[in-house]
Amino acid sequence: MRWWGKLIGGIAGWAIAGPIGGLLGLALGAIADGMTDDSPRIKIPELDVEIRQTDDEFGRFVQLFFRRDVPNGAVTVNLLLDSRGRTVGAVDAFADRGQFVAHRAIERGTTEFYIPFSALNYRRHGTYTLKTTVIMLSPGADEPTTLGMKTFDFILPEPASWSRLEFLKPLMTLCLAVLHADGEPSQRGTKIIRKFFIESFEIPRAQRSALKQMLSGTFDGDYGLSARAVRRRMPAMAPTDIAALLAEVARCDGPPSRESRRRIKEIAIYLGIPENRWPELEQKLDLSIKIEDPWEMLGIDRDATRADIKRAYRTKLAGLHPDKVARMDAEIRDLAKTRTVELREAYETILDDR
Repeated sequence: MRWWGKLIGGIAGWAIAGPIGGLLGLALGAIADGMTDDSPRIKIPELDVEIRQTDDEFGRFVQLFFRRDVPNGAVTVNLLLDSRGRTVGAVDAFADRGQFVAHRAIERGTTEFYIPFSALNYRRHGTYTLKTTVIMLSPGADEPTTLGMKTFDFILPEPASWSRLEFLKPLMTLCLAVLHADGEPSQRGTKIIRKFFIESFEIPRAQRSALKQMLSGTFDGDYGLSARAVRRRMPAMAPTDIAALLAEVARCDGPPSRESRRRIKEIAIYLGIPENRWPELEQKLDLSIKIEDPWEMLGIDRDATRADIKRAYRTKLAGLHPDKVARMDAEIRDLAKTRTVELREAYETILDDR
């Protein structure tokens, strides 16, 4: 599970769009101290920016397009204010000092973030204010510089109860799509995925039985829609990291099958990874398997029957069972794992050709 440790560590700031060093703390301190609001001593320029808002069943995806050049290293700090100018609070995963905040670096004149409505602490529906402040910490500076500010009307629906599981459902759907690629998964695979979500996203005990139930069901979702939902809800998670997670899911029950690799490729493309980059990523994720002669690997003639093919595969696979190599050197065990993957690939290739 070499990727999972990195993912768990990297997801620490999963909700509010990822940490940007100590800049956020400085920025929020500056905002709290009045450095970024309308001070009689400092006039904050108004940003020339276009906003686009897209709602789904859980929240709102916000995109900001800056019409003027913004220097490299600039960051947006986005707060929500009520009608009296007070900051709107949020659950811990989306808050700093108790107040909702979404912060993102500006890349190519654009930034985007997601606001889950039920994560916010507010009393009634209506029009609120989204306050966007662009800041930058210059090299050697002790405090960030405020480059500009803009406010937008932001309509919130009726308050709802926060559910971490519902927020994570699209990512779970992607995991289930890979886990169920070859039919009913083993209990071991489901337990591994459950443990990953509990440790990575700190699922409270009260919701763990519901998590277990969600993961034990059959896969009936659309992983194309789910991939797009993950991109919106978790913009700080790199598509390559999500693909790495799915690669580990594919290994839960042993070597990844052809169908699981196919699904990971499709999901990676939905996540925005160009198709021409897939061969490189497939190799990096150790999903690329090439067999020169699958018939020779199984030790059968090309006119063998389907029953002969299955018999040859099971016979060779039995000799590589983990129990039979458990007491051998680590190199032998690793070789057995590699050989198992190659045999399965050879077997699936022959069956596909038939």
